[in-house]
Parts: sequence; structure tokens; C-alpha cells
Amino acid sequence: MEEKGLGLELVEQPVKGTDFDGLKYVTENSFVPVLADEAVFSPEDALRIMQHHAADMINIKLMKFVEELGQCVFFEHSSAAEVYGVECMIGCMLEAKVSVNAAVELACAKQIITRIDLDGPVLCREDPILGGAVFNEKDITVSDEPGLGIHGFEEGRLAYLDETMCRHMH
Repeated sequence: MEEKGLGLELVEQPVKGTDFDGLKYVTENSFVPVLADEAVFSPEDALRIMQHHAADMINIKLMKFVEELGQCVFFEHSSAAEVYGVECMIGCMLEAKVSVNAAVELACAKQIITRIDLDGPVLCREDPILGGAVFNEKDITVSDEPGLGIHGFEEGRLAYLDETMCRHMH
């Protein structure tokens, strides 16, 4: 990719998520910054990558840590990244507006988060959530309301989104 002069901003997870040595090798031998994503499923994973310089950047996806959210795992990641000087990208999976709103707020709060990939709500055909951030393609406007700014669901709508409500990515 470098030889072809593609001008890449970064390369995301160029090896299998379990291939720590391969990730470190690519990072050490590439001029293109390497972003760890599938290799990060716990604070320990992120810390190991940072301590061993196995990637240039870490991708934080809040829903990977849903079971540990009470422990503020996402803040641990970004705080450790600040200590090690490792930039973060915050991303999402195919998620509804409620969870992605939390990611938007974290991105606004932490300077170490230099890139965002929060397109989940834009990929959904319907949005039953009232309030919160407004997602308009690549533009996200944060709510001025307290907390996440979410104040309910449209009457008569389901409080969750399933696969049938989301468009397929092309």
C-alpha cells in the first residue's frame, strides 16, 4: 500500500485479532499508522498493546465492554492512552442512537480521541429515540440538554432496534 502511494491515513487491524506478534511486526515496519480494533476486548488488551507499542492507535468501541461499563472501562482505555501518548479512535458497531450518544460524549470529553467512526445511527432506517445527539451523515451535533440529552422514545415505537430496521451497508 505504501509502495502504491495510496496516501492512507491509517490501516485498521491488519492481522487477526489474536495475532499480537503480527500486529506488533506490522506496526514496527509500516509508515502507515496501525489501528488496533479486534485485538482490544479488555483494558488489559489495550494496555498490553500500548506498553509494547504493538499499534499506533487504539479503537474504543463502548459496546465491546457493555458488561463492564459500571467499571468505566472506556475511561480506563482513554486514560491509559493519555499516559502512553497513544491516539484513540472511537467507533461503534451497528448500534442505535442511545449507545452511540455515550460515545459522542466521550469523544467530546477526551482530547486523546482524535478520530471518530460513529455511523451506527445513520445506517438505521428508523430512529425512535427522542433527544440526544443529531446524526446527519458525517456531521454530529451534541445536545445541550442534561446528560446524554435523551428524553424518551416515540410513542408506539419499539425501544430497541433489530436487524430488520437497519439498512445493509454497501
